Amino acid sequence: MKKTEKKRGEKEMAEYWKYEGICQLPTSLSDVIKNEWEQTLKSERQRILDALTTKIASSADFQNKIADASSDRYEAFLASVGSGWDKDLITIKQRVKLARAYDNWLNGITNAFAEGGTFETNVTNKKDKLDALRYVIGAVGHKALATWEPVVIGALLLTGDTRPTRYFDANDTLSGTHEGVFDPAIGRFVVPSIIAKATQAVVIAKYADEGGLTTIRDSILSNANTVIDNLVNVALDETHKGSGYDVTYVLSWDTVSGHVKVTVTDIHPS
Repeated sequence: MKKTEKKRGEKEMAEYWKYEGICQLPTSLSDVIKNEWEQTLKSERQRILDALTTKIASSADFQNKIADASSDRYEAFLASVGSGWDKDLITIKQRVKLARAYDNWLNGITNAFAEGGTFETNVTNKKDKLDALRYVIGAVGHKALATWEPVVIGALLLTGDTRPTRYFDANDTLSGTHEGVFDPAIGRFVVPSIIAKATQAVVIAKYADEGGLTTIRDSILSNANTVIDNLVNVALDETHKGSGYDVTYVLSWDTVSGHVKVTVTDIHPS
């Protein structure tokens, strides 16, 4: 809930509880995570191939579900481009090429998903690129590491969940008397949306900061806070919707650590 200035005669408001956490990225990604990712994907190789060939079992299926579906969307996209484009020629060429591509598509996926094929080879070769997952782990944590990080911790604390405190580290603090502020029937549907939006903002803000785009970084966090504030307000229980109460989940840039900080505050009328 967005804060407003206190008018003369109104009661002071006091922090009932407050959580602060820094979304610090791990310096490197554990081999445990990389190896789990590699083996999980490889073990799914045959299932992926079976699913593709079951869903697209014939040239008619390919024409309907891939070729025509793609061409229809492509035409809709090109309808919005400038007059300098020969849209008719482009769309006809794309539709004709896709319409005759079934045999190449089938041969391609059969070879790629064969044992020891391109799929397995590329999974192994791209494993080190998984280091980018550090940005997400810094926000939410990871099961293999038995860690919970601030984006998740802050959202769960709003529901009254006490488990997150067991996963606190040097980057987490909780003061005051913790209580749940969400309506249980609504909060369980809203929490995943808060986590998703906050994680997206944390990751992109970190990218922006690393690129020296501090204005964009701050705008990303500000825009996310607006969305999250609306989500929080939807889920509040009747007590915390009352006059004098103010519940906030705020993302901000912490200049000391060089990471995003999550601050969750429950304010009561004093």
